[in-house]
Amino acid sequence: MSKRIRGRKDHYLPQGYLRGFIDPSQTMEDKPLWWFQVPHNKWKRCSTAEVGFIRGFYDYSKHVDSSVQTADEAFAELERNYTLVLKELLANQFSNWLSHRNFLLRYMQMIRVRSPLFFEQKLSAAKNTPAWVIEEISEDRKSVKVRSTELKEPFIKNRTLTEMREELKKGVDYLDNFDWAIRYCETSGDFFFTSDSPFVATGPVTGQDQVIRPDALQHADTLLYFPLCWQACILGSPHHFDIKTDRATPQLIQIVQQMYRANAKSYLI
Repeated sequence: MSKRIRGRKDHYLPQGYLRGFIDPSQTMEDKPLWWFQVPHNKWKRCSTAEVGFIRGFYDYSKHVDSSVQTADEAFAELERNYTLVLKELLANQFSNWLSHRNFLLRYMQMIRVRSPLFFEQKLSAAKNTPAWVIEEISEDRKSVKVRSTELKEPFIKNRTLTEMREELKKGVDYLDNFDWAIRYCETSGDFFFTSDSPFVATGPVTGQDQVIRPDALQHADTLLYFPLCWQACILGSPHHFDIKTDRATPQLIQIVQQMYRANAKSYLI
């Protein structure tokens, strides 16, 4: 496995994904994206390199074997092909998206498991997990003396990075239990947002935090949303969609925009 530079800008939102949210009239600009900073309640212009990253986010601790697969290697195939798939979908007005269904669902899974939210949830769960250190083993090896301890953050992060790679290997996984549809826009006057965590659930338990909760995903009223680009959003439901591909109604666009405004913790694009 290849080595990588530590402490660099690790994009949890791939720049290729963010480019899909550039207004066509802004493609030649140095800062073509509009970035809404939720804590400051203001819009700012930015480039794809300036948003959606944390330095050293996918770095294992220094003592981890260098043969362990890097995040770059784990993400490479999906990142490399997403722009090509999206270009083809746009050229066909998304009419052929079902032929790319599995790829898109795998890509959505990648965005979910590489997100800060995924890492935050794993950190919270690990801190509430009982752990013990063996202090003494009896001479007959039939009993041990232990003391309780807290899992350290470097250990938790290393384990989360490993779980992230394991989740990616599952492919579509539970998303195959949902039916999927695409709704698309035709002009830049109508558009979909993305956010710091693009994969959002609505239903009995709502928000970005709920996307990996089994009780949310198993409920009959749950809907999943993932904006593919400003022109399109993929929708998932436990129920069958009669129409798999259709123009987004103004009402749907408004609902999705309001939902992302309400759920974004850090920013919108």
